[in-house]
Amino acid sequence: MDTDRLHDALTRAGLTSYQADVYLALLELGSAPVVDVADRAGVPTSQTYDVVRSLEDRGFVETVERDRLHARATEPDVVLEELRGTGELLTDAADAIEDRWERPAPEDYRVSVVKHRKTVLDRARDAIADAAVSIEIALTPDQFEALRAALEQAAERGVVVRAILYGPAGDLDLADTTLAEVRHGALPGPFLAIVDRRQSYFAPNVHGDEPYGILLDDTILSFVLHWYFLTCVWVHSETVAVGVDRPTYVSIEEFIRDAAPLWYDGAAIEVTVSGHAPGTGERTTVSGVVVDVHGEDGLWPGTSPTYDELAGVSALVVLDDEELRTVGGWGAVYEDLEAEIIRVDGITYPESGTAGWPWPRGSDESPSTAADDEPPADGGGRRGFGAGDE
Repeated sequence: MDTDRLHDALTRAGLTSYQADVYLALLELGSAPVVDVADRAGVPTSQTYDVVRSLEDRGFVETVERDRLHARATEPDVVLEELRGTGELLTDAADAIEDRWERPAPEDYRVSVVKHRKTVLDRARDAIADAAVSIEIALTPDQFEALRAALEQAAERGVVVRAILYGPAGDLDLADTTLAEVRHGALPGPFLAIVDRRQSYFAPNVHGDEPYGILLDDTILSFVLHWYFLTCVWVHSETVAVGVDRPTYVSIEEFIRDAAPLWYDGAAIEVTVSGHAPGTGERTTVSGVVVDVHGEDGLWPGTSPTYDELAGVSALVVLDDEELRTVGGWGAVYEDLEAEIIRVDGITYPESGTAGWPWPRGSDESPSTAADDEPPADGGGRRGFGAGDE
C-alpha cells in the first residue's frame, strides 16, 4: 500500500491530516528530533510539537527529552486495533503498517538495517526453516528457546547446526540434542546467525544505546561474520553437547587445525566432503583419504597450526576412488570442490589401526575407525601436513 492510501486510512480512523503525516514520518525515521520530523512530514515546526503530544496521548508515539525533544513510534498495537475495526481498506492499511514496522524489503538490498531485535529473530527463524546445508548461530538461552524448535527441525533435515549459548544456560536440557554441537561462552555477545553461507542476521544483545539489527543477503559479508564467529566466539567456548556421531566441520580451516597433529603422527584420515563445484555451482561429494594440503605460497601448516596461518589459501587433496580431487574452502576458485561440510569417516594409525580425535577439542572420545584400510605411506617424504612425494 502506498503512502497516500496509508494517509487516507489513518485520517479515516480518526487522525487529523497533520497527525497522519507526522506518524508516517516517524515510521520511516525511527527515533528523531521533532524538528527533523516536521521537515520530513511537511508540517510547520510550530505545530509539530502539539501534534506529537496529541499522538502520544493516543499511544501512537512516545517522546524522550534529550538535548532536543525526540519522538518515535511505539509498538503499533493501538493503531492496528483501531484500523482493523473498520472496513477492508483500513485492514489493508494495518497490515501495511505492521509490515513497514517489522519487515523491510531485503529482497531489494543486500544489507538492511531494522529497528528491533525481534525482527532479526523472526527473519532468522524464517531462514532457518528453509536452511539446506549449515547454520552457525550465537545467542542467549532465551533466544535459543525461541528458535530451538526451528533449529532442531533443521538438524533433523540433515542441516549441520552449530550453536553457542551466552551466559547462564544451566536450566537447558541438551542431553538429547540433534544439533551437531552446542558450546557455551561465559561472556555476553551479539545475536548472530549465518545460514547456508549467504544469509546472516546480527543484533547486539548488550551495550547498545538503541536496539537495531542487520540483515545480510551476501556471501562475502557472511564470510566475514563466519570468520568472527569461528575465531572470536567458537574457539573460546566450551563444548556442552554433541548431537552427531562423527567429527563434522563447516570450515576447512577448523578441520585442518584439528587434523594436523594426527597427520604428523602418521594417521590416515578418511573424509566425506560435500559442497559444490566452483563456477557451475553443481552439487558434488568427494570421499576418500586426505593425502595432501596445499597452502598459500606453497607453505604447509605446522603440527599445531593457528587460524592466522590458515587464513589464506587452504585446500585438501583427497584420493577418491583412485582419483585425486582438490577441495577448497569458502570462496574456492580453482579447486574441484568448495567444501561446505567435512565429515570424518575414519582415522587409522599404521600400527594400531585406531586414532584419537580432538573433537570436541580436548575430548577423549574417538570417531569410528577404519582399521582394515591401508594407511598412506609414512616416510621422510611427508611434507608437513601432506602425503609424501610420489
